[in-house]
Amino acid sequence: MAPVVASAVALLAIAGAVDAKPLLKPGRHANPHVASILSSSKRGLHNLMARYYGSKHGLSKPAPLPEKRDTALPSGWSYFGCVGESWDERLLQGFAFSSSALSPLLCVTQCTKLGYTFAATEYGDECYCGDKFVGSGGGRAEDSTCNMPCEGDSSESCGSAWYLSLYQYNSSELASCSSTVPTATTSTALPVATNGTTTTVVENGTTSIGVVGIATTGSVPATTANATTAASTATASTTPSATTSAPYPVYTDATDASEWYSLGCAADSSDRLLTGSSKTAFTGMTVDLCLSYCEDAGFKYAGAEYGDECYCSNTLPTTVEYLTNGECNVVCDGKDDEACGGGYALELFELVSNAGNDTDCTSTSAMSSNATATATKTGATSIITNATTAAITAATTAVTTEASTTLASGTTQTSASTVPATTQTAPASSESHYVWAHHMVGNTYPYTQSNWASDIAAAQAAGIDGFALNMGSDSWQVDRISDAYSAAASSGFKLFLSLDMTVLACSSSSDASNLVNLVKNFAGQSAQATHEGKVLVSTFAGSDCAISWKNDFVTALSNAGVSIFFVPSIFSNPSTFSSNDWMDGELNWNSGWPMGSADIDTSSDTQYISALGDKEYWAAVSPFFFTHFSPATWNKNWLYRSDDWLYATRWEDLIAMRDQVKSVEILTWNDYGESSYIGPVEGALPAGSDVWTNGFEHTALNSLTSYYATAFKTGSFPSITQDEIIMWARPHPHDATASNDSTGRPTGWNYTEDYLWAIVLATADSTVTLTSGSNTQTFSVSKGLNKLKLSMSAGPISGSISRSGSTVASYNSGSAFQYTTSPVTYNYNYFVGSSSS
Repeated sequence: MAPVVASAVALLAIAGAVDAKPLLKPGRHANPHVASILSSSKRGLHNLMARYYGSKHGLSKPAPLPEKRDTALPSGWSYFGCVGESWDERLLQGFAFSSSALSPLLCVTQCTKLGYTFAATEYGDECYCGDKFVGSGGGRAEDSTCNMPCEGDSSESCGSAWYLSLYQYNSSELASCSSTVPTATTSTALPVATNGTTTTVVENGTTSIGVVGIATTGSVPATTANATTAASTATASTTPSATTSAPYPVYTDATDASEWYSLGCAADSSDRLLTGSSKTAFTGMTVDLCLSYCEDAGFKYAGAEYGDECYCSNTLPTTVEYLTNGECNVVCDGKDDEACGGGYALELFELVSNAGNDTDCTSTSAMSSNATATATKTGATSIITNATTAAITAATTAVTTEASTTLASGTTQTSASTVPATTQTAPASSESHYVWAHHMVGNTYPYTQSNWASDIAAAQAAGIDGFALNMGSDSWQVDRISDAYSAAASSGFKLFLSLDMTVLACSSSSDASNLVNLVKNFAGQSAQATHEGKVLVSTFAGSDCAISWKNDFVTALSNAGVSIFFVPSIFSNPSTFSSNDWMDGELNWNSGWPMGSADIDTSSDTQYISALGDKEYWAAVSPFFFTHFSPATWNKNWLYRSDDWLYATRWEDLIAMRDQVKSVEILTWNDYGESSYIGPVEGALPAGSDVWTNGFEHTALNSLTSYYATAFKTGSFPSITQDEIIMWARPHPHDATASNDSTGRPTGWNYTEDYLWAIVLATADSTVTLTSGSNTQTFSVSKGLNKLKLSMSAGPISGSISRSGSTVASYNSGSAFQYTTSPVTYNYNYFVGSSSS
């Protein structure tokens, strides 16, 4: 199940068009040709009416989003106006879909769930999301130009051919409102911004993406770079100015109301991009203070870097390298919810005007920088990744180095390193604590009661208290869930429904009745999980349902004699949680992974806990995330950074917060299509996912699951009674080029590093040897849990623990896993092995 992208509704059987077997959930389970049938269902009508508006220029309609239920515009969004599409590429390139049910509400809701700040409808049935403008478009047009009725609501307008009805979050102001930016036009004249273009999958949408080069005159196109190069940066020859024809977001300096173009995150060097003036070790620095410092000194360019460094200049070099992968993510020294660049990564601004100077912008509200603070400054050589809270005290890092690579701003990364055993304590809590695992019923079509019994036994051995049963709309899933309850009846293992609202209908009273009946069917089972004496129920998504969760679901169940404790995962703005009187808590699904290039932290947990008030907070933990469905199938091709012992680090963070967190949900037991599983690979794999799943078992992680689950539930870490080494690695370098993979590298490929990750559970001080191909390193480890890593090299992986001259535990992958520098297809899933497996 996608952490952010709530994909699709259940596919209905199409007579004669699909195989004679149950249809499973799109994005994970259905046959690829079903998607083709759905996506082409309305194309014939367009061809009869007219040639598709963008086909002449290489543009095509995005794949359909089989979803139709959004009924309310999320808070914080407003209509900006009618703007022109870019030439030969899309103005918004974050996510896209087409739908015969399209309305502004549907489009904005989907963009909200994915975290974008712009949403736009076009040509009646197309929706686009993004955080910035790309290409030559974005100029304002008369609102009457966007006059094509929405296919899902004819009373609303959804853009037109080459024009978008644009919506914005938090009333952000756009640079395109400046009088120096040309208005939208359908002229065939070449735009100033030129692009090196390639087809790339972005999040869940396939768009034509190029790196934009901006010329300072209207006649000379800038040099461009291809967007699919192995490098993680995009270089463009650019000297931006206030009269550029490519719009930028506008940032308003709150200290004096002056306005600045936010140019993006630029690569810096020791020679410095901005050379006019600087202020380093700037105590209390924020973006506003940096901009004011440069403006007061008479400079037109300003840049914030590494949290407390501010640079100014009146000129830019002829070539500026813009970073596109979240490098500007270090929190400002004076504002912990704002980013001030990164290590040799400059959040760059250009002065537009002072307050009161001529501008035709009708809105005076400010748009924040594109950067989001996700990282904190680190010491020059520190690589400790354990929880930094007071409850978990990290010991001094011991580093052994074969070769080192200098990173930005003095940070170093070694080819081999160890984080030694730490003295870990957990805060006391009188509350009961629980560990659940998310089980995808949609992957269990061939299951019998015996299969369920095996899963339950394995989960119990790992310290898991029960399964959250992700239930979709397939009729056969009711029988599989019945088998699960029967298998768990006498085991003490508990189950509860997690209603998958991306596929279960929730727009009518009959839909609500169906949901009520599903819960009633299992509420009386002996294995039903309860909380505070109430039947436990959860969801995946559901914020866009038309039914009233309070009246049509919670109250209806109560009237039927079933009182529930309702903990959904609804992907809504946390500010709404306290007023949602129908929910008893919230599962923070996205908290299981970092959402960018930085390591995971607890900022999301803190935000949710604060917003929920007296309601219960559930946190997520997950080992990995990678999905690789092609545009011709389910168009899901991205990963989340799973480096730096993510599974262990996340557990340690949550154990340190156990006085605020009562339940943890492991994502997942068996979502094979997204590589997040900790259970055995069995059942019905989503079509095509076997390419990155078969042979990549993760069950060896469950020694760690048991270790950490015990600490979370009891407040005490268990004694280590058996020496064990657990290791995991990806099968090829992150920047390798696959010889036969048309889907391409996943989004986020450059967020991950090429290491063999290992955890050693040692009963006493020991010597550990790690080997990856030709790389071998020996480490001294202490009694307890130790984290190790080693640079990958072609060949198998192995490791051993020795003490007093004898090997006490060892593992060798042999032919089961071979790291290669020449992959045929892309696979960013992890292979996990253990000396105990």
